[in-house]
Amino acid sequence: MFAYITRRVLATVPLLVVALYLVHVMVSATTDPLADFRLCLPRCQDGFDQIVENYNLDVNLWLRPFTWFESALGGDLGRSESLGLPVTTILWDRGINTAMIAVPAFLVGSIVALLLSIYSARRPYTKGDYALTGLSFIGFAFPSFVMALVLQNLLAVQFENWFGVKPFNTGRKTGENFLELARDVFLPALTLIIVGVAADSRFGRASMIETLNQDYIRTARAKGVPEKTVVWKHALRNALIPLVTLWALNFSALLSGAVVTESIYSWPGLGPAFLTSIGEADVDLVLGIVIFSAVLTVAFNLVADVLYGILDPRIRFD
Repeated sequence: MFAYITRRVLATVPLLVVALYLVHVMVSATTDPLADFRLCLPRCQDGFDQIVENYNLDVNLWLRPFTWFESALGGDLGRSESLGLPVTTILWDRGINTAMIAVPAFLVGSIVALLLSIYSARRPYTKGDYALTGLSFIGFAFPSFVMALVLQNLLAVQFENWFGVKPFNTGRKTGENFLELARDVFLPALTLIIVGVAADSRFGRASMIETLNQDYIRTARAKGVPEKTVVWKHALRNALIPLVTLWALNFSALLSGAVVTESIYSWPGLGPAFLTSIGEADVDLVLGIVIFSAVLTVAFNLVADVLYGILDPRIRFD
């Protein structure tokens, strides 16, 4: 197991380096931090020279990433010019805010999707299954930004107009207690839950139906094994394998920043920071968020591979 994990980690390092190199080159090639200063030369020569020094613009475009790599290996990811803070500070602060909605959304959404999958798989093509299928298609049909706007209007605006009470907030505040924090988290987390459950429940249903039709399940039933044991002990473990892959990708994506959802709810997470970094051509912040996202994706995919062996003993890592 240790050797397998080591091989996987070492194999992803070159891929990560190449990806960061290409991102750095492409962002640098499509932006010109000196555009505003060229108009006022020579009056703003000092500012011009400072920008050249900060962005290493006197170095060849294809060689600039190596300067960034040297600093990154020392733990310095640079400074965000658009937000005026070190990139490591932004990743930490914004990452915590993103985790506040990503973790509960993932946990609740995964549990709900799993339960709905089992229900539909045990009762395929019944009225209940058709109802859940219809609801999941509605969840698919609603883009996340539409779902966020609908929930925001109904539960944070109209609810107050109807009942005179504002149960949920539409943005992140500071200095609040746990109850206020829960009111802030609820709507963006609920948006992510609905979108996630719509997809995960369909994958789970298909996997569970396929597993319940396997020969070993028929054998267990023929031997008189209770149905609950057949479903929850024998079938569920194998049916979880496709879902584990999906959950690993979804969770890493959520922790990297739900761009649309966070922007609509004015949530100060990594999503809006990433949009700002692209709009302002903030190379250091773009690279910081990219490397953060890439590391999360690699880590959770590795966790998923390890879980395969736990769920299915036939899988070996030799």
